[in-house]
Amino acid sequence: MKKILSILSISLLLAGCVNLDYVASDSLTSAALESNPSAAVYTTDGIYALMKDYTEYHTSEANTFIRQYVLLNELKGDNICYSNTSTDAFWTSATYMDGAETENSDYMWYICYRLIYAANSNIEGLDEETSANRQLKGENYFLRAFFHFTLCNLFAKPYCFGADNPGVVMRIGKSSYETTERSTIGKCYDDIEADLLEAIRLMSPEARRGNNGYVGKEAAQALLGRLYLYKGEWQKCVDACSEILGSDPGSHLEAEVTDLYSDSQNSKEVLWCVNVTDSDMASRNPKGNVASMFDSPDGTQLTGWGELYVADPLLDLMERFPQDKRYKDLVRLHLSQPGLMVTWGELDDVNNCLTQVIALPDVNKETKEISSSVTDNGDGTYSFTKDNKQYKAIPDNTSTKICDEFPGYILNDSAHTRCYVRNVMPTPQIMKSGAVIWAQNGYSIRPGGYPTWFCNKFSNQKGCTFPLTASIIMLRYGEVVLNRAEAYAHLGKQTEALADINVVRKRAGLDGNALITAGNMARRGYANVLDAVLDERRLELYYEGFRITDLLRNGKDIDRRFPSRTVCEIIPYTSPKIQYQIPTSETSISGIPSN
Repeated sequence: MKKILSILSISLLLAGCVNLDYVASDSLTSAALESNPSAAVYTTDGIYALMKDYTEYHTSEANTFIRQYVLLNELKGDNICYSNTSTDAFWTSATYMDGAETENSDYMWYICYRLIYAANSNIEGLDEETSANRQLKGENYFLRAFFHFTLCNLFAKPYCFGADNPGVVMRIGKSSYETTERSTIGKCYDDIEADLLEAIRLMSPEARRGNNGYVGKEAAQALLGRLYLYKGEWQKCVDACSEILGSDPGSHLEAEVTDLYSDSQNSKEVLWCVNVTDSDMASRNPKGNVASMFDSPDGTQLTGWGELYVADPLLDLMERFPQDKRYKDLVRLHLSQPGLMVTWGELDDVNNCLTQVIALPDVNKETKEISSSVTDNGDGTYSFTKDNKQYKAIPDNTSTKICDEFPGYILNDSAHTRCYVRNVMPTPQIMKSGAVIWAQNGYSIRPGGYPTWFCNKFSNQKGCTFPLTASIIMLRYGEVVLNRAEAYAHLGKQTEALADINVVRKRAGLDGNALITAGNMARRGYANVLDAVLDERRLELYYEGFRITDLLRNGKDIDRRFPSRTVCEIIPYTSPKIQYQIPTSETSISGIPSN
């Protein structure tokens, strides 16, 4: 394959209308843009389009930037339960078995640099004579910074591991094409910061184009705040975030989390999203969209693969306060019904994973009625029978308890097995013969034996025919508030950090004792306010690409000891397996070192 970074052609797309419907165009060089500056509108819109369009690469025709952006940033974390192996390339990343020829990370390297080349052509071809040109040029500085930053987060160690560690190849200006070499992560961050500052200088709020599918000055300020957070420059992060949050941070948030995701193109909270429309979905299989991995409206895989479920530890965090809208409005057990269910994991010695064991409901074969087999004893314990053995789920008062206020549950067996008590129970398929089938596509438990906890963050966009359609949020004020909260925590400003946490919790429908205070932090298992911030980030930003980076930046190991088809293990935050490998299609030609 031709060397990606040196001679990759710049293939752009032209805009058909404001809602970002596009048709293909020929490449436009910086020289062509100098003679026809208005073309930069179309080539800039082409960058936005290429983030959502299917791109044929190697043998696959189903790659999109946004799909891989979400998956690659989430797969190696601790928020997802994998119920079965998959033929999708995501499986190698999910199991830490990815390599230099893994399709999804190879594609991401390729598409980011393709988009960077496009932004470079626009930057070099645009003058600053008009406000429209300054806005366009600012957008391209932002986009170049964003794609470089994305590459750093996927293919390099966090900044806090050392500024002299290898980063990625920076393409900044014409001279950067003369050689292909990895910059240090410190140099990468310096270049990204410079691009964002230039974007902020060039853009103005009133010049922003169209809906949230286009970036504006505030988006550049928000991304700069994220950069400072990841760099560990806490006060700079606070300052960058405060500048756009103003005196009332909550005023920037949507009142309902469902409105945030279902109408992200127009939401006041969204600073930038990749705008996906019905026309985008009409020409392709909806199962290739991001939502199809996390949701399946009918559960059959005819409308969505639905292969990635909410992991038990994240569910436990959500269920501390069941009224939390981020849980009750966005997460569901497919075809569940009211009742009690107890689940736990048993070690599969062959695959080194925890298989899910479920205290299944009782089914009356004559009436077809389903009732819970779990009894609430009224004293905080739950009794049930499984395989002719009697069990109790009891609050964990051992050294393994989660915290005083929410200790979690263990079985009354000799191993004190961690178990999970849920307030819903699964639905089986009941055959005419009276036979009961539990693990079945389209029902609450899929083949593989894991409950199908779907998430619809990426589903049900307003005005769209396809249920698995959603514009993918890249930057929003909810993140900005929590970026500042974490920076405050690192600065030792507990009061300010808690105030920001509670801004987000209040929007989630929590108040009173459900808010986090200096007085209840310890009971909830938080040794310091930073731990509280990280849990809040997990609740607010799950499946949006932040969890693995949050853990690594803060020296937290990745605990995957929960029921899932992935290996039951704790992955040290220093593990060399975490960063994706630079593709062989690059290293074999340019000679740059991989990870």
